This record gives sequence, structure tokens and C-alpha cells, in this order.
Amino acid sequence: IHMRLSKSDTMRGLQKVRWRSTSGVTSKGPKEHHRCTVSASGDGVAVSQSQPEKEAKAKDSRSLLVQSLPQGDKLDGLIAKLWIPAVCNFMLIPLVGAADVFWVGRMGDAACLAAQGAADRVFSSAFWTISFLPSLVTPLVAKAAAAGDKEALHNQIGEAIFVAIIVGCIGMVTISQLPHMVLKVVGVLPGTGMYNLAEPYLLIRSMTFIPAIVATVGFSAFRGTMDVMTPLKITFFTQALNVICDPIFIFGLGPIKAMGVTGAALATAMSEIAGCASYSVLMVKKGLARWGTLIRLPSWGSLAPLLVGGAAVQLRSLALNLGLLAVTRATLAMDPSGTMAAAHTITVNLWQLAGVVLLALSTVGTILIPQTLSKAEEEGGLLAAKKVGDRLLMWGLFIGIVLGGLQFLAIPLLGFFTPIKAVQEAARVPAMLAAAQQGINGVAFVAEGMMQGHQAFGKLAVNTGLAALALMVAIDEGMGSSLVGVWGCFWIFNGIRLALALHHHFIGGPLAPKRLRAKGLMP
Repeated sequence: IHMRLSKSDTMRGLQKVRWRSTSGVTSKGPKEHHRCTVSASGDGVAVSQSQPEKEAKAKDSRSLLVQSLPQGDKLDGLIAKLWIPAVCNFMLIPLVGAADVFWVGRMGDAACLAAQGAADRVFSSAFWTISFLPSLVTPLVAKAAAAGDKEALHNQIGEAIFVAIIVGCIGMVTISQLPHMVLKVVGVLPGTGMYNLAEPYLLIRSMTFIPAIVATVGFSAFRGTMDVMTPLKITFFTQALNVICDPIFIFGLGPIKAMGVTGAALATAMSEIAGCASYSVLMVKKGLARWGTLIRLPSWGSLAPLLVGGAAVQLRSLALNLGLLAVTRATLAMDPSGTMAAAHTITVNLWQLAGVVLLALSTVGTILIPQTLSKAEEEGGLLAAKKVGDRLLMWGLFIGIVLGGLQFLAIPLLGFFTPIKAVQEAARVPAMLAAAQQGINGVAFVAEGMMQGHQAFGKLAVNTGLAALALMVAIDEGMGSSLVGVWGCFWIFNGIRLALALHHHFIGGPLAPKRLRAKGLMP
């Protein structure tokens, strides 16, 4: 831009001057002149934006906001195509978990329900703390699939399964040999009635560490290739097996003796073994792996990224599960009868029914972000990935709000999980608090899923660590003395995760507007 400034212009304080574009042509025609403001001082001349420039930028910002809203276009169709089967897949798991709670609750003993919830929490925390592979495999497989590199695809899956078996062995030995130590983490002490109920459940579940973690690798491999129907079919089969076996093993049938809480663990173990076998066979059948490379000893060059990324994922998982274990410990310590712990178990299951829908949406970000970034620059590249991310965040917000409303409507169904009135009453207000936070959960989960797609595992670990630390401090400072306070802690926990994940997308990450502007990709 050439400025028409005279010496006298610069000597005066504030003047209105005229400018023209270097080409002499503007959007409204040739040689159109506009007004801008020049502040002159002895140190130089400062030029502010013209009104047309400001209006253009404001229009661009509004355009970006409109583009982020769901519009029923091709991008929405792709998101729905990946999300809906994932929802069905993920919904089956908490629904079956709810079936476990239902049948154990039918025993009419709050201590049994609390023991099952505590042991399941310990197993899940241990499993997801060491099970870092799914977070790594999905974006790696997505990149290899987008590039059409079959050899790299086979090698990555085979190496991931090898690492999964090693990690599974470590988990199995740790849990099976030290049940008293791991149950002590949540306040279940040896010699108590609750320990006697929880220990057999935990020991049986520990035997399925290897098949369970191999199945998660298979699930992630299919998702990375955008095959969402195969995992859905496998999950339906395995969870149906669990549901059928639950009442048989818990209450007995014919020659099968009633096993109570232990029977619920045995039913789950059978379904996990069936899942491992199904994924292994179908990965070979569909060309994702070969029997010769299904379990492949990785070279150091390929192992190093898994270990580095895995360390960050494990730190994140450790922080997340330390926070959740602190919550479980607080609920178990509230009363010796187990009423509050039982109420918390039911509230968590209700919350998860909605939470897994949002988790399924977050996995769409984990797939689409690396897939879109792998495109050539002329096909969209960074800017296309930015639009995908913005659209996913809006999906997360809208779906979270809808699910929160549905969860409120489901609160009268608390009696479905247990006939004990005291447990139902204790769960009512926490269930409302859990429902009210689904809106922020939707955005937070999606933003974190996109960070996984960027393979920003280190930053994600730091974010989760800070959120978990805040949760544990809030519990220790007195909020952990009641169920209402505990669910208030979850607001703090997920609120911090939301803020930090959005900071990555809009400010600190590779799709931040300022970075795209620096590359000339955004106005």
C-alpha cells in the first residue's frame, strides 16, 4: 500500500489521509480510495486498518464460524459414517457393564455391588494405565492406510501385538500376585467382607490382560483403516456372550453352581478371550496382517517411537486413573455399609452411557485429523484439517447437550439398577450433576481426540496430569466427603481438560489460526 503523506502530514498529530492499492484496483472497482487513520509522532507513523479491511476480516471470522456448524454436507456425512458405528460399538460396553451392575444388584446386597464396582475400577485403571497401544496404533495405521503402504501396515500391527503381549504379561503377573496391594489403593483391606468379595473377581479378570489388550490393538487397527463395521460386529458378539453368561454364572443354572460376584468376572473373561480370537482371525482375513507377521519382533527403529509415545500415553493414563482411584477411595470411605459406594457405581454407569457416545466422537478426530493432514497441500492439508477440527468441536458441543438432557430424563430409572431405596436416593443428585456436565465433556473429549490425531501425547499427558492433580486436591480439601462433592470435583477435572485442549487447537497447536495465517492459509 502506498501512503500519500506529506511532511506536514507527519508533523500533525492525527490526520485523515487517502490510500490506493498498488494495482489501482479494489474489490469495488478501479482506483477506489478509502480512509485510514495515521498517528504521527517524532518516532514514526502508525497506520491503523481501514474500515473495509476490518469489515472483511469480521466477515471472514463469521464465515469460519458458520463453516464450523453442522450443515449436512459431505464432511458431516463422513463424520456420521465413522461416528454412528463407533457409538454402537462403544455403547455395547457400558450397556453390558450396566447389565453386570443389574445382575449383581439383583443379589440385594449393597456390599456385593460395592465390591464389584471397586474391583472393576482397579482392573480398569491398571489395564488402561499400561494399555498405551490403542492411542498410538490408530493414527499410525491411519497414515499407512492413507499412503496405501501395505507392508508398513502389516509391520506396525504385528509389532504392536508383540508389545501388547509383553505389556499384558506384566499386568497379569502384577494383579494376580499382588491383589491385596492393588485393592488397598481404593481402601479395600484384607480380612474385610468386601475384600473377600472383590479379590476373586479381580484375580479372574487379571487372567484376561493379554487377550484384552490384543483385542484393543485389533480394534484400533480396523478403526485406523476406517473400517468401523468389523469392530462393531465383534463387539456385539462378545458382549452378547457376556450378557448371556452373567445370570448363569452369578445365580447358577442346572449343574453350574451360583458364583455371585465371581460369576460376573468369569462371564466378562470369556467375552474378552472370544474378542481376542475374533480380531486375530479377521485381521488376517481382511489383509491387515499376515499370520507370519501377526506377532512381529520389532526393530529398535520401529520400537523407539512406540516406547517414546507410549511413555507419554502411560503418564497420561496414570494421571487419569490416579484421579479416578482417588474418587473410588473417597466413596468407599464415606460409610461402612457400602451404600454411597454402590450409589456412585450406579451414577458412573449412567454417566458412561452418555460418555461413551462422546468418546466415540473423539475417536473420529483421532482418525480424520491424520488422514486429512496426509493430503497434499493443494488438496487442503492444514486448512482442511482445521475445518474438520472445528466441525468436530461443534458436533461435540451439540451432542453433549442433547445427551445431558437425555441423562436427566433417565434419572427415574435408578430403581432399575437396585431395589435398595437408600442407594437410589443417594445416587439422585450426583446423577443430575453428572448429566449437567455432558456439554463440556463433549467438547473436551473431541479436542483431546484431535490431539491424539496430532500425536501430541506429551502435551496431553501434562494436561491430564494438571486436571487430575486439581481433582485430587479438591477431594483432599473436603469435597470428597460427600457424593455431591465428588461429582463437583469431576466438574473441576473436566473443566481443566476442556480449557487446555481448546488452547492446543486454537492457540498452541499446528492448526491454530495464527499459524495458518503465517503460512498464508487464512485471512
